[in-house]
Amino acid sequence: MPKSLLIELTNLVTSPRKDWNMLYHGSAILPSHGREHNLSLILQTLSDQGEMSRADLARATGLTRVTISELVAELINRSHVIETGQQEGKRPGKPSTLLDLNRPGLRIIGVDLSGVVPFRAAIMDLDGAILQSFSSPKRDATREAAVAQLLELIVTAIRHCDAPILGIGIGSPGVVTDKGIVVAAEKFDWRGFDLGAAVEQATGINTHILNDADCAILSEHTFGQGGDHMVLLRLGRGVGCGVITHNTLVRGSDFAAGELGHVRQRAEDTALCSCGEIGCLEAYASVPAIWKSLAEGEEKGQLNQRVAAYLAGAVAPLLSILDIRNVVFTGTPDIVDQPLAQALREALALRSHTARSENFSLSLSEDPEHLVLRGCAVNVRFHELGIA
Repeated sequence: MPKSLLIELTNLVTSPRKDWNMLYHGSAILPSHGREHNLSLILQTLSDQGEMSRADLARATGLTRVTISELVAELINRSHVIETGQQEGKRPGKPSTLLDLNRPGLRIIGVDLSGVVPFRAAIMDLDGAILQSFSSPKRDATREAAVAQLLELIVTAIRHCDAPILGIGIGSPGVVTDKGIVVAAEKFDWRGFDLGAAVEQATGINTHILNDADCAILSEHTFGQGGDHMVLLRLGRGVGCGVITHNTLVRGSDFAAGELGHVRQRAEDTALCSCGEIGCLEAYASVPAIWKSLAEGEEKGQLNQRVAAYLAGAVAPLLSILDIRNVVFTGTPDIVDQPLAQALREALALRSHTARSENFSLSLSEDPEHLVLRGCAVNVRFHELGIA
C-alpha cells in the first residue's frame, strides 16, 4: 500500500462516525417491520433449505404467491437472490424456475485479530467457505499502528475480491458493543475505539465487529458441533468464552459476557496479567502462558492438569448455573489437544454435577484455524441479510 494511502487511512481513526444506518439496505430489521421481515424470511428459508421454486417458497413461508413474487423480484434487484435454472419434474406444463441465495455472486471479508500469530483475513462465500486468505506482517502493533496494519490487510483482501462484497466482519479481542465500539482491548491498547466506523469510512463497506470468542461460537453453532445450549472455550493470546442459550448468543448487559480471562480464582495467585491486574486466568492458561511454562521445563502432563484445573474452576459454575451440557474446546492446535481436553473433562466432572451427566459432551473443534473468520461471515449474514 502506498505510504500516502496508509497515512490517510490511519488518520480516519479519529474521524467522527457518520450515521451509517441509511446505508444498511439489507440489515436485519425487527419482525414488526413487515416487509423487511418477510424479505429476511425468504433469505433464511433459502439458506436453510437450498434451491426452491417460488411456489415452494410460498408453501414453506406461509406467504401468498403474489407476495412471494414481489419480494423475490426485490431480492433479485438487490442481488441477494438469483435464478439458478429449471426445476426437474414430471408434472405437465412449464417447469418452475429455481431460486437460491446469490452464493456465487457475493463475497464476505472476515478478519481475525485474536491470534498469537499476525492478523488474518479471508475472502469467503455466503456459506463461510474460505476462498482466499491473507495475513499481515508479524509485528506487535498497537493503537494507530494496529489500525493501519488492519486497514492495509483489508484493502489487500478487497483488491483480490472477484465479486461484490456483502460486508466486512471483524473478530476482535476484548469487549465489543453492538455498535462496533471496542470498549477495551489491552492487546492493542484500544479503549472506547469505534473500530466499525474507522473501517467503514476507509472502505465504504458495511462493517460488523464482534468479540472473537463470540465469532467462534457462532461459527461452531452454524457450521460445526453447535446446539441450542452450548459453551465454547477458546485459548489464544487470552482466554475467551462464548455462550449460547436457547439458540441465542449471550452478550451481557455491557457486552462483556464470557470474559473469563480476567477472572481471579485464588487470592494467592500473583502472576501479572496483560490487563495490569495480578492472578487473572489469562496469566496461567493462555497460550503464551502455556508456552512460557513449557519453555521453563514444566512437564506437559503436569502442565495439562494445572491448566485444566484453572479452566474448570472458571467454567464449571457457568455450566451448572445455566445447565449447559455441550462444551466445545478450541485454540492453538499444538496446545489445545486431546490430552488437555481429557484433563479438562475430568476437572469439570470434579467440580460440577452437570459435567457428570450422561448427556454432557466436551469436544475439540474440528476447524480451529478458521473459527473466528467463519464466525465473521455468520455475523455479516445476520446483519446484512437477516439470516440467523
